[in-house]
This record gives sequence, C-alpha cells and structure tokens, in this order.
Amino acid sequence: MNTLWYKFKFAVQEDLEKFAQKKSSENAADRLNETICEAEQQTKAVGVLLDRQRVLRDEIVKEQQEAERMTDRRAEQLRLAEASGDEELIRYAADETENYRRRRDELRALAEETVDSMIQLERRFENMKHRVQDMRVRRLKLMGNENVSRANHRMDQIFNADLTPAQDGVSDDMEKTPGDVASMRQRLEKLSAEEASITEIV
Repeated sequence: MNTLWYKFKFAVQEDLEKFAQKKSSENAADRLNETICEAEQQTKAVGVLLDRQRVLRDEIVKEQQEAERMTDRRAEQLRLAEASGDEELIRYAADETENYRRRRDELRALAEETVDSMIQLERRFENMKHRVQDMRVRRLKLMGNENVSRANHRMDQIFNADLTPAQDGVSDDMEKTPGDVASMRQRLEKLSAEEASITEIV
C-alpha cells in the first residue's frame, strides 16, 4: 500500500513539475517569439519607409540640379538683357534670376538635410536589424537552456530515485512503529518479572 502511494505521489509530483517548467519556459519563449515577430514586422515597415525616403532624396537632388542649371541660365540672360539696355527685359530677367536663386538655395539646404537624415536613418536601421538578430540568438540560447534544464531534470529523477526494494508483503512485526517495539519490550520485561516471581514462590 505504501509503495503504491509513493508511486502515485511521485507521478503527480513529476507531472506538476513538468507543467510548471513547461508553463514557465513557454511563457518566456512565447514572449520572446512575439517580440521577435513584432520586431521583424517593424523592420520590414521601416525598410519600406527608407526606400521611399531614398526616392524622395533622389527627387530633391534632381530638382536642385535643375534649379542650379536654370539659375545659371537666367543669370546669363540677365547679363545679356543688361547689355541690351532694355529696362523692362532687365527687370524680368532679374526677377527670374532671383526666383531661381531662391529656389536653388532652398533645394540645396533641403538636399543637405535629407542626405544627413538618410545617413542617420540608415545607421539606425542597421542597428535595428542587428537588434533583431540578437533577439534570434537569445531565442536559440533560451531553447538550449530549456533543453539542458529538461535533460538535467530527467537525469536528476533517476539519480535521486529511492533504490530500496519495495516489500509489499512486509510482516506485521516489521511494520511495527518504534512505539510498538517499545511496548513489546515492556511486555517481555513484565513476563520476565512474572517468571521470576513464580520461581521465588516455588
């Protein structure tokens, strides 16, 4: 009966430990997997935004180059108008030259700002991708630790198992508690005392 009870207790304890260990590892693994999945999605979304920013940067640089060309052209036209002496033509050429210079300067500043921001974004994007890779490495480490823990737990169960042979057919005398043994000793002492009294009487 005792052996059956210990087997049942051992099985229940093992199941509870497995459940707790599995729940703990699953929670950590699940959280990490969700974080990695979300980070991968965010990385992909940021990559799309960077592609759009590159296209925008190229468009700004193209507009800047066109403004540079038109500014030089209008400046040359202003020089010719001033040589002709036509006041109305001079005013028109001067206004056009000023407009293109203003646009050119604005596009120069915007192109420089866009290029600088792209450099910073691309660096951060690279760091973001490294971070995702680090998360994947962490997941592998977690999986490895979990496997080691499970293997050690199973081996510990064997190493710590009670190897004393089970004795289902134990006699009543062997199952006596220390208190019962003491009682038996007292009874023997009493019998010995009674035997001694009878011997004296005789």
